[in-house]
Formats: sequence, C-alpha cells, structure tokens
Amino acid sequence: MHAYKFRITSDESDEFLREIDVLANQTFEDFHKTLVSTCKFAGNELASFYLCDNQWRKRREITLVDMNMADDDEDEKMSAPNIIMKDAKLNQVINDPHQKMIYVYDYLNMFTVNIELIKIGQADLTMHFPLITKEISDIIAPPTKLSRMVDEEEVFNEEELQGGEESSEEGDDENMTEEQFYNDDSSDF
Repeated sequence: MHAYKFRITSDESDEFLREIDVLANQTFEDFHKTLVSTCKFAGNELASFYLCDNQWRKRREITLVDMNMADDDEDEKMSAPNIIMKDAKLNQVINDPHQKMIYVYDYLNMFTVNIELIKIGQADLTMHFPLITKEISDIIAPPTKLSRMVDEEEVFNEEELQGGEESSEEGDDENMTEEQFYNDDSSDF
C-alpha cells in the first residue's frame, strides 16, 4: 500500500508547517478531518480542496458536501460532476506526483492552506493513517469580515476630519451638535 506525504503551509504564517501521510486509498474526507484536527479548526464549517496546476491556479473543486442543486438546467448538465470528499479516494483523483492543492475551511473567514504532494512511498501499515509526521507552529487566523467592516467604518473622509461644510438644511441631524439635537423642537414623538 502506498502513502502520499503532503507538505501543508500557510500564506498567513511563514512558521506554520505540517507534513501528513495519507494512504492512497483513503478519502479526501479522511484528509479533511486530519487537517481540521491539526489546525485546531472547530470542525463545523464547510470546506473544499482545490486541485491546482503548478502555478497554484485552481482547476477542480472537491467539496465536503454536494453543492449542486437538482436542476434540469442545460448548463448544469454540461458542467463536470461535483466531487464529494467522502466519495473520492486520493488515488482516484491525484495523477500528478507533485500535485498542488489549496484547502479552504470556513468560506466566511477563509482559512486557507497550501498543500503539496512531496513524496509517494510504501506505507508502514502498523501505523494509523492519516499520520501527522511534522507539526510546527499554529495557523494564524485571517481577520474576520466583521473586523474589516469596522475598520472601513472608522475611515473618515477629509471633509469630516476638517470640520467640513455645515449643512444649511433644517433637520439635518448628521451635522447637529448634541445640544442642538436634544433641544430640537421639530421632533414628532
């Protein structure tokens, strides 16, 4: 039985490194569960593997669950069939001895790691696979969408910072002082 040795790195942290041996006949779901465990992810989010070319361009997606909707649409019939992790064994999908993949966990926060096949060898069947053979550092979580939104809201334009022009429009609450706002008699309560 052959085992595939994968090197896993992250663009978010130069120190993060994992090497994991996976049996050729194990599924992508087995590999996914090991990644969730070793990266200390919660395990309750969707994830995908993307088979890539040598330039890390995504070519084919392998999803945790079937994302295709049952539809009679002509475009749907023409597209390639969806590959599901639990149904796909590594040796059925990986044809390149230097296969590159991108793994994305949690589509909202986009935890992403790069995976590269670095060796194919004989497996020691006395070991339990997938087998983590090297583990250095932890993955650094990218900023969440919420924190990005707060950052964008905190950006002021030049006019706001310099006081800007006062609006001559009555009832313009945006340019009122606190005292003017609370003493405003035009409120309809």
